[in-house]
Amino acid sequence: MGRALQGHPRLTGTTKVCPLVTRRVDGQWLVLAFIHPLAGRQFVKGGIERHETPAKAAIRELSEESGIRVMAPPVLLGTAPIGSEGRIWHFFDCPAPALPDRWQHRTEDRGGLLFDFFWHPLAKTPGQDWHPIFRDAHVTIRRLLDGR
Repeated sequence: MGRALQGHPRLTGTTKVCPLVTRRVDGQWLVLAFIHPLAGRQFVKGGIERHETPAKAAIRELSEESGIRVMAPPVLLGTAPIGSEGRIWHFFDCPAPALPDRWQHRTEDRGGLLFDFFWHPLAKTPGQDWHPIFRDAHVTIRRLLDGR
């Protein structure tokens, strides 16, 4: 699948990647999330640039939004239409180094926004303080990660 997507001009701006960093604490799966100062709680997500594969876009987006550098190539968990427009999102498992319980990262793009990172329990449905598209994405994330 990744080969067919490489260099495809229609992917730019329409298809998204969602790099997932997870950890297990007391038998419970946690997924990395953050508070966007203008748009509520979210998972890391972004677009695929013209020259990128979805996997490379996932690595870049994770780095830009969180400062995290992956330790190994991301693994595609699956794809799904997300939101009312049904844009295709590619969900990747991104192995990362040990991370703190909470931290902040200032982005270099988007005007240098300060994102507040935390771990969201996979079993917990996101509330109204989450951006709506990420409440939709959570359903897919949970489906993809529940079998672990």
